[in-house]
Amino acid sequence: MLHTLDVKGEVCPYSTVKTKKKMKDLAIGDQLKVIFDYPLTAEEIPRWAEKAGHKVIEVKKTGDAEWEILLEKAVA
Repeated sequence: MLHTLDVKGEVCPYSTVKTKKKMKDLAIGDQLKVIFDYPLTAEEIPRWAEKAGHKVIEVKKTGDAEWEILLEKAVA
């Protein structure tokens, strides 16, 4: 199942903290699309996800100042 988390307007570490909390609620195999506008989030969330054992499927820029990260929950 695909879930979406919009953290536009948030800066690190808040965008990462909200992503961690949302991932805890998901079932293994569920995907989370994180939408954000703070550039450092494009580095911070994938770094955290890989350390936590989740899959980083895609990081893409979707606008002048907007990005999306697609994660898949791989561990409980």
